[in-house]
Amino acid sequence: MADILAVPEVKDVVLSADGRFAVYVLRTNNEAEDRPEFALHLLSIGDRTDRILATSPWIDRVRAIPGRSTWSALADFGRGVQLYEIGNDAAVTPVIVNEALALVGSADGAEYGFTETLPLRFGVISYDWSPDGRQLLYATLEAGGKLKPIHGEAVTRLSARLRRAPPSFMHYYVRNERGETSPVVMRPASDRVARFLGALPVWGKDYLDYGVQGDDKGIPSVHRYRWHFATRTTTTLPEDGSGIFWGRVTGPKGGELTVTGASAGRHLVERLPGSDGAVIDYGPTGVILSDPRSPGSWRAANGAFTIAAVRLAEEARYALLRIGRDGKTTLIGTDESLTHCTFRADALEGVCVHEGLARPPRLVRVEALSGRITTLATLSPRHDAITPLRVEKRQWTNRFGYKASGFIVYPREYHKGQRYPAIVVTHDSDADERFAAPDLQWNYPVQLFAERGYVVLLVNEPWGRQSPALEQAWRSLNDCDGRVSPAELQRLIWLNGAETIRSLVEDLARQGLIDRDRLGIAGYSAGSQLVNVTVTQTSLFRAASSGDGAFLEPAAHRYNRCGYRAIYGGPPGDPVAFEQYRALAPSYRAARSSAAMLQQLAEPRAGAIDFHQALEAAHIPAELTLYPGETAASDETHIFHIPSNRRAAMEENLAWFDFWLLDRAREGSPALRERIERWQLMKARWQRQP
Repeated sequence: MADILAVPEVKDVVLSADGRFAVYVLRTNNEAEDRPEFALHLLSIGDRTDRILATSPWIDRVRAIPGRSTWSALADFGRGVQLYEIGNDAAVTPVIVNEALALVGSADGAEYGFTETLPLRFGVISYDWSPDGRQLLYATLEAGGKLKPIHGEAVTRLSARLRRAPPSFMHYYVRNERGETSPVVMRPASDRVARFLGALPVWGKDYLDYGVQGDDKGIPSVHRYRWHFATRTTTTLPEDGSGIFWGRVTGPKGGELTVTGASAGRHLVERLPGSDGAVIDYGPTGVILSDPRSPGSWRAANGAFTIAAVRLAEEARYALLRIGRDGKTTLIGTDESLTHCTFRADALEGVCVHEGLARPPRLVRVEALSGRITTLATLSPRHDAITPLRVEKRQWTNRFGYKASGFIVYPREYHKGQRYPAIVVTHDSDADERFAAPDLQWNYPVQLFAERGYVVLLVNEPWGRQSPALEQAWRSLNDCDGRVSPAELQRLIWLNGAETIRSLVEDLARQGLIDRDRLGIAGYSAGSQLVNVTVTQTSLFRAASSGDGAFLEPAAHRYNRCGYRAIYGGPPGDPVAFEQYRALAPSYRAARSSAAMLQQLAEPRAGAIDFHQALEAAHIPAELTLYPGETAASDETHIFHIPSNRRAAMEENLAWFDFWLLDRAREGSPALRERIERWQLMKARWQRQP
């Protein structure tokens, strides 16, 4: 347990323009103070010395300041989160300080915050340098003002939050090289594009383009504007359909690189600028460009090549792709992943994190032309010293004909020919070559499960771009356009995921690896949806753990009306939609569950409680645990940030699966022993059911 809590999480890596230094941010758990801690490290590429420049409860958005040999970052050094300049000598200088602090986090009176973070007071919340470093775009978050009655959809949105926040607004400013500051735009804090994506700035010679949220879809459209330096005025840009982007990838010839088509027909193309639709086709590809989990692209100054960070969905790993002006493409990587990549100004050399499911993270140098990769520094000697578990990559096809990828983590003392209890862990497409990634394993101690004799199956849902039908289903869910019927959308997304899990379980049972009578499943957030659907649509599992999710339940309709219209065809009270709810909503199918269900929550979600009560009414063993925030006025975050909560939740999951799959009552705290006694009563009642 201590080893899992000690895994460092890399949050950012930045290389100086000349490639001599790299800085990186490590997030670790400070168990003594029961909070996360962020450290900004400086690595000298030449002699490979590493030292800490600064520590803080939160450090983010680290950048190399153009034209200078220093760094900038958002950090809290005792005055709330502000923008600072940090030198290689650890000197810290304020760049922008806004004394009107706004509380951000899961707390009373706080604006909704960043995950994995305790409540913090922010003065500056976003920034971006112009390419020459002479101008700075930055944003403040300001809360307050007279409370007024709210109406309509605003009331509905408020019902989704346990904690109420004051009205908050983003104020964007540009500061020029003379130190003059001009307001650019003010947006409500509910604008996700302005709030979390920094308004997607694009710098021009005499202007700044920025974006704001255009609608309330899951992935919203973007309205773009141009702010002119000379006149300090704004004009509206024509709609180009670009929407959200995580950083456009510029090709060798200056055009935008995109991937077109689906499945085997996907091609990498470069749309040339000012050419009336002319494109260069670089041929078939299986990559996803600049995935948000590992984004980035770098173009050589002479246009000889572009380096793009890519995800290989079929192989569940991250790598780099070199696209040459001569039309050739070359994959640069390892059997595991290259993540958090950064390159120097000429794009010839870069630094990445090399990691995998069985490989602790390390910093490596990457040479763009040769593809050579050399180790610079290990980031977790503690985990390097642990003998890796055996991990095997798998890909399989379900009975619907859709492919998915995943991994088998074998027990430490594995013996061929013996059948083992197994636990499936799932979260969207996050089962990939990253080390103990919290966005996959959450509070499920994958490594401890394997040490205790379980086979652990890390399972992705079928990747969305493998067929036009599946891609359209995901698009229809986001757009709520009705192009895919509710029944077909349910089949292509959630039932497709359940069939993927069924296919893998049946395959491994036939091979003699797993014991079909001792199977469990776990997943949080998007994974909780698949857990809840799978246990109410199949009879595969004896135990399940569902984390901090409530989507698909009727109680969540009021703040998911668009999505529920696509999934169910209407609200829960609509007779036309009733059969669709009965077909998929887990609470409507609770009596069909064959699995004892543990739900772990960061806040008391109405949909999760509905599902819990439906299971209880059906006499299915069910446990519901809410983990607290720092105080009674705050909550835990969606990805837990309080180390003691993570430890307790992992212990609870170990105890839950041991109890229901192995008939073993784990030793633990008095509170845990008391709850195990309740589980024994649940089991006795369940076994007496006809």
